Amino acid sequence: MKATTTSGGTPARQKMIATMDMKGLSLRTQDNYLRSVSALARFYDRPPQTLSAEEVGAWVLARIDAGRCPRTTNAEVSALRLFYVDTMDQPEKVKGLHCRRVPDRLPRSMAQADVSLLIEGINDLRYRTATLLAYGCALRISEVVALKVSDIRSEERLLHIASGKGGHERMAHLPDTVLEALRRYWKNTVPHPDPWLFHGASPERPMTAESLRTAFNTSRERVGLDRGITFHCLRHAIATHLYERGAQISVVQDYLGHKSPEATRVYARATGVMYRTLDHPVKEVARGL
Repeated sequence: MKATTTSGGTPARQKMIATMDMKGLSLRTQDNYLRSVSALARFYDRPPQTLSAEEVGAWVLARIDAGRCPRTTNAEVSALRLFYVDTMDQPEKVKGLHCRRVPDRLPRSMAQADVSLLIEGINDLRYRTATLLAYGCALRISEVVALKVSDIRSEERLLHIASGKGGHERMAHLPDTVLEALRRYWKNTVPHPDPWLFHGASPERPMTAESLRTAFNTSRERVGLDRGITFHCLRHAIATHLYERGAQISVVQDYLGHKSPEATRVYARATGVMYRTLDHPVKEVARGL
């Protein structure tokens, strides 16, 4: 399967797709990279391979000046490097480009009571079950909508994630409560969707990330939660709640599918649980005060 972004079937575009295929980049990454290079071409109304290094750099600076966050512009720089270095053999065009420093921020989480309110506020059974599944299994929204019925391993209490972030495959824990909710959803859904677990406009098509996000946002507004709460906050929330309940960092890491333990330790820093059992020397220093 090829990337789906449409910007004309030029030889340069097809060569870039072939390069990304050889590198094993996920379809989502390929689409994003193609969009970035297409945006550069539209900005100058010229094929990107004809641009100068100064023009490429000016475009990136314009994106930064427009207020785009470091993660976004860094991804665009990565797309340009792939295009000019790996695809077109024009490394001089991106020689002066550098990624911006991404500020360290604590993950935005939610109180458990707010998670309950939000899920209960979703009227449609499909979206309510999908949102519960995302929280219970620590799934990204792209992972939820890509699930197939065959991904459920009910006997093992596992959920098969065929293509997570970066195209990585993993098995997620499927709690009994979530499995029961899935069975209720299945019992009350006619006709049964196939092959997708959560169908979209028709049983043959999967639910879209946009429609699931809309259902989430609508419930968020209805129950009065802060607009800064996004669907991805469910993933942050389950990680924080598991850690607060005594789960080891290594267990939370596996639950989230993180490759690096450093990616998971941020949840320990976001809560005070790890400090509660410290034998702190300040108690002796302050004893005579």
